Amino acid sequence: MRVFIDASAWVAKAVSNDQWAPELRRVMRELRGGRIELVTTTWTLYEALAVARRRKPGATQLLFRDALANSRVVAVDPEVEQEALQRFLAWDDHGASIVDHANTLVAAQLRCQGLLSFDADFVPLAAAAGIRLLR
Repeated sequence: MRVFIDASAWVAKAVSNDQWAPELRRVMRELRGGRIELVTTTWTLYEALAVARRRKPGATQLLFRDALANSRVVAVDPEVEQEALQRFLAWDDHGASIVDHANTLVAAQLRCQGLLSFDADFVPLAAAAGIRLLR
């Protein structure tokens, strides 16, 4: 199963006292039955590193090594960036960021079956893309 992992899940993975850490452990236990391929974007990884540094400064190196060793980190193509910007501008009644839109587009483009995030902004995005939200 290919799963896109968002910054909120990376932070929960790296910072053991993060509010979402217990939920992440539960989701990962549920997914262990099959082969999991984690995918993320460089934008998402950079966001997760910044948040993790604020929460637990020593977590950034571990998170970065974990992401490189255990996930496929992809760059956001200029075409995806442009589409994400257009969707963001048209999505003015919701809180999703340009990065959230880009992540959803990348997840769909890479045929991810799941999107692992604790960010509520992904509820409508994942549903619209037909991707199962794992949380």
